[in-house]
Amino acid sequence: MKKAGLMCKPTNCEILRDSIKYLGRLVDKHGVRPDPEAVEAFLTWKAPKTDIQLMSFLGFANYYREFIQGYADKIYPMQQLMRNKGKTFTWTEEAQVSFENNKRELCEAPVLGMPTEKWMFVLDTDASVVAILGILHQEQE
Repeated sequence: MKKAGLMCKPTNCEILRDSIKYLGRLVDKHGVRPDPEAVEAFLTWKAPKTDIQLMSFLGFANYYREFIQGYADKIYPMQQLMRNKGKTFTWTEEAQVSFENNKRELCEAPVLGMPTEKWMFVLDTDASVVAILGILHQEQE
């Protein structure tokens, strides 16, 4: 570390760990997954009753969007409710289905692998009526 010009405070370091929680994610030799405590909080979230509660949920869900394939399309029914600012908040059946599906998908989230120079990078792009998407990924073993 000294040779690289890096410094650390020993009381803030953990050495020889198999995994580490970092910014709401669990990182280990297999890759990155959502922190199980965050997933538990997500699972116990009650359906929003106000636009402020919905905004809070969407912010939390957005933080973990890379773990939910097709996130923008799946969250769209709830985002539509945010366009009714200043009007009476009405939680729809379509929003409830989207809400439950997003909670379920985060629980079943895949482990995201670490990038490596051994494999080729692929850029996938897609667009729909509600979203434009670009993903840089690798197919790994």
